[in-house]
Amino acid sequence: MVFDIRQPIIKTKNQRTATIITLITTCFASALDILNLSAANIALPSIADDLDIVTSTTPWLIAAYAISFAAFLLPAGKFGDLYGYRLIYLVGILLFLAASVVCGISPNQYVLFVFRAIQGLGAACTIPNAIALVANSYEDERERRIALSVFGGSGPVGLTLGLVLGGALTSTIGWRWIYFISAIASFIMLILAVLYVPNFTHEGSAEKVDMVGFFLVISGFTLLIYALSDGRWHLARGPVILVVGVILIAIFMAWQTKSTFPLIRPIWWHRQNFAGAFTVSFLRYAAFSGYIYITSLLFQDAYGLSPLQSALYYLPMGIVAFCVANCMGYLTPYVGVRIVMVIGSLLALSANVGLLYYSSDLGFWKLIFPMHIIMGLGLPMLYVAGQNAMVATAPQSETGTLGAVYNASGQLGSAVGTAIMTAVINGVNNGVTDITGLAGYHAAFYANICLLSLSALTSAIFIRNERKAKEISGLTQDPPCSSEKSVKDLEKGTSICQEGPAEEIDISSTHPDIVIAP
Repeated sequence: MVFDIRQPIIKTKNQRTATIITLITTCFASALDILNLSAANIALPSIADDLDIVTSTTPWLIAAYAISFAAFLLPAGKFGDLYGYRLIYLVGILLFLAASVVCGISPNQYVLFVFRAIQGLGAACTIPNAIALVANSYEDERERRIALSVFGGSGPVGLTLGLVLGGALTSTIGWRWIYFISAIASFIMLILAVLYVPNFTHEGSAEKVDMVGFFLVISGFTLLIYALSDGRWHLARGPVILVVGVILIAIFMAWQTKSTFPLIRPIWWHRQNFAGAFTVSFLRYAAFSGYIYITSLLFQDAYGLSPLQSALYYLPMGIVAFCVANCMGYLTPYVGVRIVMVIGSLLALSANVGLLYYSSDLGFWKLIFPMHIIMGLGLPMLYVAGQNAMVATAPQSETGTLGAVYNASGQLGSAVGTAIMTAVINGVNNGVTDITGLAGYHAAFYANICLLSLSALTSAIFIRNERKAKEISGLTQDPPCSSEKSVKDLEKGTSICQEGPAEEIDISSTHPDIVIAP
């Protein structure tokens, strides 16, 4: 018997078991991907000292991961839609595992930067396909919402845990264990996924990958995020690279209207919640990355806290975020995604306002603790509701690519947010980072407040609650359907070959262009 990597080794008769294991492994994968972004922020000074990395080069420890992560999200999501979410998901975990090991034993900065980029590639393969695996594992709409909420909570928890773990490991056994622990966790997830995670395939026509679009999006994202992450705006090449990156992204968007097999279907932008959720994801990541950047500098440089002390300050945020995210699946069907996203934006905004009044006299319990509780309430509301608005009720054959689009907008927002905060702080403080530079940190908080105000307005104006409609998913699990009918483009209104009765799912947008097959 030949082993088929596209199918689970253990095909349990209890489908519920495979579903639960799928949810657990995908949540851990999501948390681990984000953890490796945040942990590196706390460990950056120690890594720079150990490997003799000059100050102007240290941002590439973060940028190499972010560039690769963002650039490959769309293609990886498309590959999952075409070749099966399980296969691309497993490839992502394997890449992440191998790269983590090499990062942990890196002898110099060059090896570390290269394999951080490979880590980002692995993360890009796992995130959109993990979303698709979760979405397609549940037939019941209510259960699917709850599962996506649990998955959504793993992101903020991973980010906060990364800050705490990065600070703790750096202060004790060393920063290399950040990557060794990531490798061990990846190995456990890989074994569980190989054994239990089911396969979902899209029974469609033999689509091809849009290689022109693939090249344009990777090149555009790479140049754009490089220009924003580099932060050296006084150099002439900085604006040039930024402009070229923007032009390539614009060409990519124009090409998608002409491509036979586009990575982003142009009609998605006409769907009710797609553009709004995309924008809010961008703003949310920009604001949160900016918040972590500002507060990390404020705690360590201005008030002299150690990396571990600073990291522990974020622990309440992660605990609250995890709990709230797991409640969102029960809440959003009753109040709607729009209200949840508006409230989440305003809560995160309030935390930034509160930090304007921080001083050493107030300490942790009087101000930081309540503000981080508020931030922990707001962020998962934005993430989970935004993800549900874009993904949860979309045609299941598109969930991999849509998950990639949602997270790619966030990664781009993260780079933009950090760049904005760097420019504001340096512009006001002229290089001063100690307690005398509070004016720069306050100005950055005001910039963050503006981003979250835009998020609240976008949610209120452009996000709409779901309307009931029926649509056929076009997905089968494990064996393909026996009918010889080919799957046409959903948006052209043809029926889909599927084993058994058509599945009814709830659609977030009105889909005026889709003809529902009887």
